[in-house]
Amino acid sequence: MLKKGFCAAFVISVFVLAVCLPVYSAEINMEKAKMKMVTQLYKGNIGNRALYGHPMLMRKGTKIASWREPAKLVVDNDSWFFFVDEQPGANWEHKAQYVLVNKISGAVKAIPAQTPPKNIMEHKPLNKRAEVEFQIIRSNPRLIRDKVVIKKPIKLLKQKRYAVLVSGGIDANHNYSRYWNDLSFMYKALKQKYGFSNDEIFVLYANGTHSPNEDLDGDGVDDVDDAATKANLTTVMNFIAANIPIDGKFFFYSTNHGGSSGGYNALLYLYGDEEWITDAAFAALTKNIKCAEAIYVMEQCYSGGMIDNILQAQTYPCSNPKVVAMSAARYDEVSWGADTEGEYDEYVYHWTSAIFGKTPTGAAVNADTNGDGKVTVGEAHAYATSKDSRSEHPQIGSCITGASDATLSAKIGVIPQKVIPKRVVPLR
Repeated sequence: MLKKGFCAAFVISVFVLAVCLPVYSAEINMEKAKMKMVTQLYKGNIGNRALYGHPMLMRKGTKIASWREPAKLVVDNDSWFFFVDEQPGANWEHKAQYVLVNKISGAVKAIPAQTPPKNIMEHKPLNKRAEVEFQIIRSNPRLIRDKVVIKKPIKLLKQKRYAVLVSGGIDANHNYSRYWNDLSFMYKALKQKYGFSNDEIFVLYANGTHSPNEDLDGDGVDDVDDAATKANLTTVMNFIAANIPIDGKFFFYSTNHGGSSGGYNALLYLYGDEEWITDAAFAALTKNIKCAEAIYVMEQCYSGGMIDNILQAQTYPCSNPKVVAMSAARYDEVSWGADTEGEYDEYVYHWTSAIFGKTPTGAAVNADTNGDGKVTVGEAHAYATSKDSRSEHPQIGSCITGASDATLSAKIGVIPQKVIPKRVVPLR
């Protein structure tokens, strides 16, 4: 039988030992981290957002890259990383969040973002909306070939009119099928309605390939001229500037992703790392395209921010050309894929339908509001704006009276000679 004194001493020793030992809290697993993040940032309801998480713990010092920033985020403590797409269905750039949840304390740190992390394919979709988006992202690489075919130099021939169609897609995973469909629909309208030849149309698409073929209009001929890179775009635009006649016609059309650097500073994403063109750099390419009519249609996010630069670049005298620029969105907002019209982008789906006189399925469209037998680009813009049901506000601007009366036909319209230099129609 133990003595009472010994028992008391033993109890006191155990108590002291317990007090002296450090207290460790259990590490938070990914599921608990997700719950903390959703509760703190979204009051427990993620809503229609797409939520992704990286399955591996991010160690202190890890750099997480975005499209434009190689170190968008540097992990300050061992943490779980989540990516929240706040506007699934919109073109990038758009509102998103990079989120870190500390593995020990559970502290939640949110960093505003506008593009996915570059390693998005390493992440897991964590809700149904993310699963839907992730299926699309994973299927996108099938739209292009892994190995870029070495193409012959772009066939540059002197013409009286030119069209340039551009879609970069930034990378294989974010090169959506709707971008190819946008180009195909526009290409068909140019050839079948307005008589453009293959040699009058330059197509710069993704990495220069499309699977299963590069035939945009179903005539058995591949139509992609080269990859959508800044170098190729510069080559094509400079050639046109040097060769288009003063009584010629120029049409530029872009779709895919766009970005903003704040204010009216916009950019058009192309294909590949660090492949984009700013509004100022693009406007510089348009400056020397001196012709009777120049028409610009842009679908990408923040595309309204390109309009002021394009119009202010048109400084050459004349008999000034008609220059008109249209965009799917304002300088400060994103553009969207179609909601009910299929795999297209909302604004250009309706704009091209108006110009073509029919939808991709062949349903008749009449955008000739004044009944003169032709559809001007201004009428097409008005039609597309009236039909656009997404959260975007299409814009139009011009630098001369009557510019929006231009058409895509071979005939050049007669314009009044009252020139308003550097005029930009106010953006709403």
